[in-house]
Amino acid sequence: MTSPRFVTRLASLSYGRALALITFLAFVWREIYVTLELPMRKVTDEFWYIMQAHRFFGAHAWTCVNCYAPAPTASHGPLTSTLMAPVAWLFPNAMPSLRFVIPFVGAATVVGVATLAKRVHSPRAGLIAATLAALYPGLWIRDGLVVSEPFAMCALAWLLASLISWWQRPSYGWAVAVGLCAGAIALTRSELLLWALLAILIAWRGTRQWRLVTQVLLMVGLIVVSISPWIAYNNGRFSKPVYLSTNLGMTLAGANCHLTYYDGRFMGYDAWACALAAENSVAAIPDESVKSSVMTHEATTYISAHLSRLPIVIVGRELWLFGLYRPNAVVGISQLASQPKWATWLQAAGAWVLYPIFLVVMWKRRRLADVTSRLFARITVMTLAFALFLAAAFVGHWRYRLGLDVVALVTVALWLADRSRGGEQATSL
Repeated sequence: MTSPRFVTRLASLSYGRALALITFLAFVWREIYVTLELPMRKVTDEFWYIMQAHRFFGAHAWTCVNCYAPAPTASHGPLTSTLMAPVAWLFPNAMPSLRFVIPFVGAATVVGVATLAKRVHSPRAGLIAATLAALYPGLWIRDGLVVSEPFAMCALAWLLASLISWWQRPSYGWAVAVGLCAGAIALTRSELLLWALLAILIAWRGTRQWRLVTQVLLMVGLIVVSISPWIAYNNGRFSKPVYLSTNLGMTLAGANCHLTYYDGRFMGYDAWACALAAENSVAAIPDESVKSSVMTHEATTYISAHLSRLPIVIVGRELWLFGLYRPNAVVGISQLASQPKWATWLQAAGAWVLYPIFLVVMWKRRRLADVTSRLFARITVMTLAFALFLAAAFVGHWRYRLGLDVVALVTVALWLADRSRGGEQATSL
């Protein structure tokens, strides 16, 4: 963890200079890490995002990348490819080299985490949180790939920072920031939209002011405005309603089958064999929305027929979520998605260190006098419950810890700031 001596040296600098130094070092490491990533594979999510970025300004925008005919696709949210599209247009031959753009997003995440901790506690806490965010493998491991997680984590950190700022000093400006960040989250990782709405609800209830309902409605309205073009576009292309993505069927099919319910190697996770079998069963259907609907029906039918097995499967999913069951399997699967084995092992080890400390600190800080810290603690508890819910409902993927990683790091940073010699106790705005 962050040493008091390092904190003291950072504190000798101005907050802005210290944060700039930490962010720069975080950025440099992420750029180095890009060069250590494995070659891109054509069956990965990264290939889909990169191809959509290159096709964005062409005649075949948002079409299937591994199909014989250019059928419409909405397998993932659109924001990652949309933001990468200008870079892809400037460098039309760039494929995996687009990865060098992602560390900029990672650096913005470090600043967002620091800003969140500073708003909740103090500048000292902000610098400690920035240091942890720069070092923690769970944050930088996806910053070497063109995937949705770096963008979602960045939007999530800034949403929380904006939400705390709005709670402290309500204004339409902060409400706009919260709404736009929540919309960005929905367009990158659609499952986090519900989390964003719950965070907004907790903050609003914490104000105890009904007069702020118009600002809350503005936040929700901006979310609707952000996602409506994508929803309207999709529902003009597919025969069944598509809101944010068509990936639900594949997710459920891969996680609910004989292998994931009865085979100890896969129990509680997903099996590529099941996902491939489900995909092959609907291969003749060109419409992704219909494919997803069929696979969803097959998965829910399987769940209904094996309800007695579901409790132990859910336990397995929670163990997978925190890397407590067969982490070596996740390491192998991640290698197929271009992550080096050593990096995935570091990600697992980082979680094994962070989460026990986080849980102990969260318990110790359960009776906080500072109202801002109490609000953040309520959002933290909700985020923990939400991650557990996602794993139980779908599968124990480590990516479902995105929000939890952020709030856990900040929680530990607040504790370290309290313990560090000369720590500032008052919240600094």
